[in-house]
Amino acid sequence: MNIEANSNSPTLKQAATDALRELILKGRIRPGEQLRERDVAEMIGVSRTPLREALNQLEREGLVESQPHRGYSVTAIDLKTGQQLLDLRRVLDGYAARLAATAITQQGLDDLDAILAQLAVFEAMEKPSVDDLAEEVRIGLRIHEVIARESGDAFLYETLKVLYGRLTLLIWVDVLWVDKWDDTRADHKEIVFAVEARDPERAAAAAEAHVDRSRADLQRVIDAQTLLHGLNMPPSSRIR
Repeated sequence: MNIEANSNSPTLKQAATDALRELILKGRIRPGEQLRERDVAEMIGVSRTPLREALNQLEREGLVESQPHRGYSVTAIDLKTGQQLLDLRRVLDGYAARLAATAITQQGLDDLDAILAQLAVFEAMEKPSVDDLAEEVRIGLRIHEVIARESGDAFLYETLKVLYGRLTLLIWVDVLWVDKWDDTRADHKEIVFAVEARDPERAAAAAEAHVDRSRADLQRVIDAQTLLHGLNMPPSSRIR
């Protein structure tokens, strides 16, 4: 990948930001991994000037973090942070779905149907790869983005886009540890069908139930790792 042109170009800086964000959100660079400027610059094909601008932007978005004498690394979400993000998402997703069920446009309906058609391709795969599953999660997230957009509340939409970006760091929990794809697919269909039926209460309940299951999945992974490694995790660290 080489996006270098003019290191002072705002377009190049945005392209560098988009390229690095994509690498993080697709799991090409894992949570907690250190970002060595020389390596990352070569990876995305830019000089260090636009790369540093990109790192600054992604730090504001919460996708990377910097530490003195260590530089940047991909943000690793701990249990407490994951809990807080999922708590917030449950409230906002439910609210967005309720609004979208009454405000959705024809374009929104068409977009949701197109996403379901894309997801059906993955559902038909006999043995999807890890990359396939990660891509399915990414496309599935677009359902929530469209619903947030169709809520008619621009501030809610922008807030949820940032929140979804932070939560995508948990993608590898679903992809590598949780084998509940049938449940995820059923959740997405129910959310879409409820919104398309213009049923606010059903839509909100479906969106909230989807987040509840994500919380439960995350806790099961943590419990399994605690048992496997013999860690003594305090009760206060459990998701409630």
